[in-house]
Amino acid sequence: MTSSTQRVLDIFNEMNRVPRQSGHLEKIHPWLMEWGQNHGFEVLTDDSLNVIIRVPGSAGKEDAPPVVLQGHMDMVCEKERGVEHDFQNDPVISKQEGDWLKAEGTSLGADNGIAIAMAFDVATNPDIPHPPLEILITSDEETGLVGAQGLAPGVLQGQTLLNLDSEDDGVFTVGCAGGVDTYMRFPLERSPLSPQQKVYQLEVGGLEGGHSGVEIHLGKANALVLLFRALDELLRPFPHLRMTAFHGGTAHNAIPRDASALIAVSESDVDALKNFVAQLENVFATENSAIEKRLFMTLTERSVSNRDFYTTESAQKLLDIVRQVPHGVRGMSSVFEGMVETSMNLAVIRDEENQLLVNTSQRSARVSRLEELTDGLASLTRLGGGSFEKANQYPPWEPSASSPILEKSQALWKKLYNQEPVVEVIHAGLECGIIGTKYPGMDMISMGPTIVQPHSPDERMSLSSLERTYAFLLELLKEL
Repeated sequence: MTSSTQRVLDIFNEMNRVPRQSGHLEKIHPWLMEWGQNHGFEVLTDDSLNVIIRVPGSAGKEDAPPVVLQGHMDMVCEKERGVEHDFQNDPVISKQEGDWLKAEGTSLGADNGIAIAMAFDVATNPDIPHPPLEILITSDEETGLVGAQGLAPGVLQGQTLLNLDSEDDGVFTVGCAGGVDTYMRFPLERSPLSPQQKVYQLEVGGLEGGHSGVEIHLGKANALVLLFRALDELLRPFPHLRMTAFHGGTAHNAIPRDASALIAVSESDVDALKNFVAQLENVFATENSAIEKRLFMTLTERSVSNRDFYTTESAQKLLDIVRQVPHGVRGMSSVFEGMVETSMNLAVIRDEENQLLVNTSQRSARVSRLEELTDGLASLTRLGGGSFEKANQYPPWEPSASSPILEKSQALWKKLYNQEPVVEVIHAGLECGIIGTKYPGMDMISMGPTIVQPHSPDERMSLSSLERTYAFLLELLKEL
């Protein structure tokens, strides 16, 4: 590993000691501000907690056109079952396994902390020639590109932007899907259990999970889909089964790995219930065996103080509604072969006392398809007597027919590594789409080292790909 790559890793590991969970930036934001100020750079921030660090050009490059290096400060926080970790206080500890860097039982945060680490090394290493830089570090990208949405026009001076939030070595991204989150809320009706009914927690877990955009086409199982299918099937042999506390998913952009509900049956049905659940577990494991190697379904007796469960009618209505919410690929691109055009993630379900929250995330390269999916969810919500809300809507990033930075990057990659880079449009949200609407004419490209299974505890980054990507970035900045 080169010394420059090691410096990047040292900065990354230092930053990983500062909590930066999406929605909780109260520690990482001042840390970033202080880092820039301590190194003598001009540092700006705004009401959205974006940070801009202006770095003068290196010797002889002071008057070159400025370049924007862009990444986001927050990370998706996921942990393995049974791992004790407080993401708002505990550091993320990384470890090396061969060519891979991963974390101890949690997501790594290379998405997108590695972008900041690369930018910071460029800014502070006197041996690296570079033009004037604007390091743009956006806030809460993972919860809906919040920082980019709040970025004011006219703040950035550069007309070339290098987004460092892609996850495939040797791939240049020139476009991305747009997206929108939806929140459906349905009223809950409850009534007491009979004293004879026994309460169990039904849980589906052990799934791979992952990024709901770039991994949606892989066919990974969704714990919420499996849980609600299981509950619906249980009502056939056990029509008097009661249920409550529907719960699953962690974030709008993560495929749910775990989901659970409380159910209650008469004592005479317990043995039959256990047998039926064991059969369902076998069915689900068989159906998903190609991908899901750790899938489980458990039934655990629980003692609860509040024995007000959903009424049978309310539970059946909720099951009917949720089972009609789509999940997965909804259409393939007719322009880019093999690329997902439109998808939906059934992301989060929560029992909120008097209502059930259902959070979904839709993505598409076509605004019309986003509207079609969202309108369908609104119709379903009306049929269920619920309330409907849209949030975090962001536009797609349309590929440019003529991009100087793309042409330069393609030629340089081939020169350095004797291979043609891949140029793609991805099925995920990148901040370039929003930044492009605020800064018309901004010439943009996205790149990054190979990161697999982001948004999950299995997130890991290839160190050899980091070395290639960073070496390329340094040469590109030298040319710029």
